[in-house]
Amino acid sequence: MDAADHPLYDNRTIQMVADDIVAEALAADAGSRRVLAKGRSPVAGQVVGVRLHLPLAKRGIPVQTVHAGNQSDGYTRGKGLYNGEALTYLKCVRLRNAWFNVGQVAREKIASGAEAKHPMASIDGEFSLDAPEFTGVEISLNPRRVHLFVDGHNRPIQYAEHVTIYGHRAFVHGRLSFHDHSTAPPKVGDTLSAVCL
Repeated sequence: MDAADHPLYDNRTIQMVADDIVAEALAADAGSRRVLAKGRSPVAGQVVGVRLHLPLAKRGIPVQTVHAGNQSDGYTRGKGLYNGEALTYLKCVRLRNAWFNVGQVAREKIASGAEAKHPMASIDGEFSLDAPEFTGVEISLNPRRVHLFVDGHNRPIQYAEHVTIYGHRAFVHGRLSFHDHSTAPPKVGDTLSAVCL
């Protein structure tokens, strides 16, 4: 389907946190400094995995960790890139041909309270230098509530032609595909999920 045909398609403006606040937060975090000292940045078209930078998110500063992809296309079949090498941190990331992946075993440990939040999900696709675009359908993942990335109706998204990732949300437009019973990764464990298939 095209995102413009989705009932939750919306034109919105997002007030992003200032660059200097992000820079100060990254400079104050030892792990972030180590990654940034490598001086690596993705190039347009490079396959990367994007996830929320958890230490800064806990302090209320929305920053994304950008992970290196690999030679495999496994990310198009549910094998997220959230454990790849961290290349850099960005306030906002734009991807093309994006796939939405969640590690189900790790998600269950977080949802059940057995473990604290840790990298277990990513939006994976081709890095884009295009400007952020917040018009579209809002997508989110709360591992304590759902086991897949979902829209506002708890429908699980599989793929988006274009996505802008900022904070705890992703904004998708262009071609979209949602999971159904035949494609959705099965939930692991006993923790409930509000996903609607």
